[in-house]
Amino acid sequence: MPVAAATPHTDAVFTRLTTAPANLLVGRGVKPEGAGWQDEAGDSEFKAYVVLYPSPGTTDSEALCDPHEYLDYLVQATCVAATQQGCESVADIVKATLVGVRLAVPDRSVWPFYLLLDRPATRDDQVAPPVHYSVLQLSCRSGPA
Repeated sequence: MPVAAATPHTDAVFTRLTTAPANLLVGRGVKPEGAGWQDEAGDSEFKAYVVLYPSPGTTDSEALCDPHEYLDYLVQATCVAATQQGCESVADIVKATLVGVRLAVPDRSVWPFYLLLDRPATRDDQVAPPVHYSVLQLSCRSGPA
């Protein structure tokens, strides 16, 4: 059996977040198109967003003949908004959309996602005007379907 790929898991996370009731703007390693300040920074609407940073995952098995049977998948979701409250709201949406959920991944049986890390929203004064970031790390395990 080949090593389980992380990409289909990231595809499933991306799809779940972009089709959630709140219709989040989500990027994979970059700020998504249409996110952030819509015109003049600080004087226009800010569209909050999430950037996914997936891990390639770690393989595991109980059988010596198939050492890559299971994949422990990890993804970081960095939530960004103009205000602390907005950042907290985006993080809440991500958690409500993923935690405890079994995502559909082709040819895999996926355990429910759980929250590993939930960093508080912090203000970044290195950019003008400042924005707020919150970092979540979520994980799941998958095995052959």
